[in-house]
Amino acid sequence: MLKTQRKTLSGYALREAGWNALVKDIGLINATRFILQYESGYGDYTKIKKELFKGKSVTDICKELEKFEKSGFK
Repeated sequence: MLKTQRKTLSGYALREAGWNALVKDIGLINATRFILQYESGYGDYTKIKKELFKGKSVTDICKELEKFEKSGFK
């Protein structure tokens, strides 16, 4: 069995590295779908969604997403 020595990552760095590996291998949409299999969430999404997207059209939301993606977030 081949063993490689790796630096122990902090909790944040470990989550970030894991997320980046998922996105690189299976893409953003599938990585999100995978994580949602394990994260049940909390709060009242319907209420949050109404407040978050209040007064915004689908076009507005899409433009915000495109801007966010162009900012370099992976």
